[in-house]
Amino acid sequence: MNNLETAFFLYRSRTELTARSTQCADILHEARTRNLELGLTGYLHLEDGRFYQWLEGPALPLDDVGQMIVRDQRHRDVEFLWRGNQTERRFPNWQMGFGTSSAGTLFDYVADQGIQVSDLKLFATGLLQFMQFRFREKSG
Repeated sequence: MNNLETAFFLYRSRTELTARSTQCADILHEARTRNLELGLTGYLHLEDGRFYQWLEGPALPLDDVGQMIVRDQRHRDVEFLWRGNQTERRFPNWQMGFGTSSAGTLFDYVADQGIQVSDLKLFATGLLQFMQFRFREKSG
């Protein structure tokens, strides 16, 4: 894949699912299988009734998956926080990393960094940094 072809998006949505639910396990299985087939990588975090997901890869499959997420009944109020192109992947070799509420959670990280959730650009950047931090923890 040419670096110029690497698109990404970051979204959040509301959900009734819990991390240990069968439906959440289904989402992860479906995402990992689909992402492997489409050349997508990313990270999904579930905390306090919200999904946060960074997804990256070729633009057309990425757009298709974004529309599938919007139509998926397991997600409500889908809000894309950040979209664009990048020169390299943030989550290479991870069809779908997954994190959930625990010590050192997203909201702890955001508070520790002094990030205002109301500033969507700053929040999106902080969210990506948190996901990359968790990715490095699990990969290293």
